Amino acid sequence: MTAAVTLRVAAVLDATGAAAERHARALGGFLRDGLVAADGATPAAVTHLFCTRDTGAEHVLEAPTREVRLVHVPPHRPGIITASLAAFQTGGGADLFVFPAGPAGRGLAAGVAARTGGSVLTDVLSATPTGDGLACRRTAYAGHLTGQFELIQRPWCITLDASWADCRVEPPDDHTVQAEAHPPDDVVSVPPALLEIERLGRPRTSDLETARLLVVAGRGAGSRGGVERIAAAAARMGAAFGVTRPVVMSAWAGPDHQVGVSGSRTAPAVCIVAGASGAPAFLWGVERAGFIAAVDTDDHAPIAGEADAFIAGDAVEVVEALAELLD
Repeated sequence: MTAAVTLRVAAVLDATGAAAERHARALGGFLRDGLVAADGATPAAVTHLFCTRDTGAEHVLEAPTREVRLVHVPPHRPGIITASLAAFQTGGGADLFVFPAGPAGRGLAAGVAARTGGSVLTDVLSATPTGDGLACRRTAYAGHLTGQFELIQRPWCITLDASWADCRVEPPDDHTVQAEAHPPDDVVSVPPALLEIERLGRPRTSDLETARLLVVAGRGAGSRGGVERIAAAAARMGAAFGVTRPVVMSAWAGPDHQVGVSGSRTAPAVCIVAGASGAPAFLWGVERAGFIAAVDTDDHAPIAGEADAFIAGDAVEVVEALAELLD
């Protein structure tokens, strides 16, 4: 009789942002209902919990698996998380890495796959090990269809479909911290590299759903005047301009600019979110962006955990400074 194969699963939870609990429940729901064992593959899941030194104990309680690997990292440094997971993979690692939905999760999944020689798939609804690969069902064509895909090269790196965020799965009653680690010293000591900037050019249309560069103002702009200053800066950058629902409800901008469930769903190459906390209804409107940069005075706002880059500062001043820099 052939012995059952244990599928090694790493659920990746970045707890340095404010969305940790929601992401933990989504991961827990997927591990319970979305990962279907087949061909004798028995999942053995461990949560890789990334948190700051002073928040580790409280976030362990949110982990979606009993077994936890705790890693202390500074906030808003996805490169360090990627390096830590890649280092873990060289020591035995995992067959499958599962990341939450959203731009941050997609960035981590792509980074880990690139550094470990694995394969990556986003917006996954369910997954089944097939022995040689991982058969995944995922959304396609903006959620209108679903398709079947198979990943072959391990480790398999997948991000969850946004619908898993609605899960209400409770975490285990008890947890065991397998290891408490720190990222490689050479990664922590190196400041984030400057990215090459591609000038996207002025869009031919102001249509929010087709814009390649988008600036969205939230209530953190402070006033109608603040929103108008962000709109003017967006125009200088050649970007389309949108706002959140609270801005529209405050009559600081018209409803034709609204982004989110009650407005437009966008898919820009780059989205700058200025002064929006990151409510789920708003995130639905920007989650398909290729890169999200967020500015807010509260570095614990949900948007901080969803963005690829986060700046703690005054939204109006930062966006105006960016427009001046591009000029």
